[in-house]
This record gives sequence, structure tokens and C-alpha cells, in this order.
Amino acid sequence: MINCKNCGAPLSLNDAVCPNCGTPNPEAQEHIRKLAALDNEFHRAENEVRAEVRKSRKGYGVLVILVMMLLANLILIPFHSASYEIAEKLMVSEMSEEEVRQKLDAFLEEGNFTELYLFTEKYSLSYRDYSGYTRIAYLAMYYKQFIDSITNYLYSSENYSDPLVRASRNIIEFKTDYRNYLKREEEPGFKTYAEQLNRDFDAAAKVYLKLTDEDLQEADKMTNSAMLVRVNERLNNENK
Repeated sequence: MINCKNCGAPLSLNDAVCPNCGTPNPEAQEHIRKLAALDNEFHRAENEVRAEVRKSRKGYGVLVILVMMLLANLILIPFHSASYEIAEKLMVSEMSEEEVRQKLDAFLEEGNFTELYLFTEKYSLSYRDYSGYTRIAYLAMYYKQFIDSITNYLYSSENYSDPLVRASRNIIEFKTDYRNYLKREEEPGFKTYAEQLNRDFDAAAKVYLKLTDEDLQEADKMTNSAMLVRVNERLNNENK
């Protein structure tokens, strides 16, 4: 979190001046300056290409401008996106370890496991420093992928077998890692959250794929194709 050096109010990189007291925000101004410089460089390259086209034959000129524009985008677009990613990581780096853990604890207590996963990924939290949280986040990754697959199955126009293949694989991966997690994790608190995430996963699998407790208990011992067959059987029985 960036704070105003004059009044301490929270700021973002989009605040060129403090909205509370009007003091200039040097971090934001430097960020804006760099983006403007990148834009100027892009337009300069574009103008040079256009000038080259006017001097060249039509076919050659078109080729040149396509190549130059492609290179410009390959070079500049990552800088634009990376600048925001760096800014986000800087905001987290300015949080104390206690503040980061409080944020992670809030996700766990509220059962927002997907948000926990996205937070750890977005800010590249290390396994070494946040091992309990990142292991839960790893399980939550499979849960999110499973829900995404189910969403595609229910609402997408793509071939219905593809989302079910992914969902079946997600079930096996989640259940396998969940059982391994319970064997390794020594902290009771984290085990409790993992068990809650497992219950959420089971509930979704029962509602959307009509799987039974027995199906889910056997999942980590099944192959992907066997699980896909089981899923199709349950869905077909439900539709009869």
C-alpha cells in the first residue's frame, strides 16, 4: 500500500496527487512518466515505419510496416502489463508480513479459497514464507479449475465432452493431493480449512455431476478415463 508522505492517506499508482491533501504522489507521477515515454517511443517507431513505406515499393513497404508494428507491440505491450504487475507486487511488498498473513487468514476464515489461491498467485507468495497458506492455495487451484470446467460444461457452446474430461481430471488431482496433504500437514488449523475445502469440492461434484460419496472416496485410485466413464454414467442416470 502506498501512503501519502504528507497526511498518510492511502494512495494508488493512479493518484498523481493525494485526494485528501493534494500533495504530489512521486511514485504515481514516475509511473505515468514511464508509460508516457513508452507511448512516445511507440509513436516514434510508427512514424519512422510510415516514412519508410513512402520511400519503398508498395509490397515491400507493407511488409516492413507489418514487421515493425509487430516488433513494437512485442516489445512495448509487455512493458505496459509488466509495469502494472510490478506495481501490484510493490504494494504487497510494502505490507508487513503480519498484514499479509491477516489478509490470508481472512480468506480462510470466510471460506474464500479461490480468492486465497488468486492472491498467492498474483503476488507470488513464496512456499518457504507462507507454506501452510500456499498448500491450501494449491488445493484451491484444483477446485477453481474444476468449477471452471463445470461452468464450461453447463454454459459453453464447445464440445461437451471436453469440459467433462477436464473436470474428471480435476477430481482425481484434487483428491490425490488432498489425501497427501492430510498426511503431511501438521498444523491442525490448516487441516481444518483443507477439510472444509474438500467438503465444498464434494458438494459441487455431487450437485453438478451427480457423483456419490463412494465415487469421491475412490477418485484418487481411478484413472482419468475411469472417472470420466463414472461421471457420464451418473449424468446419464440422472437424465433418464
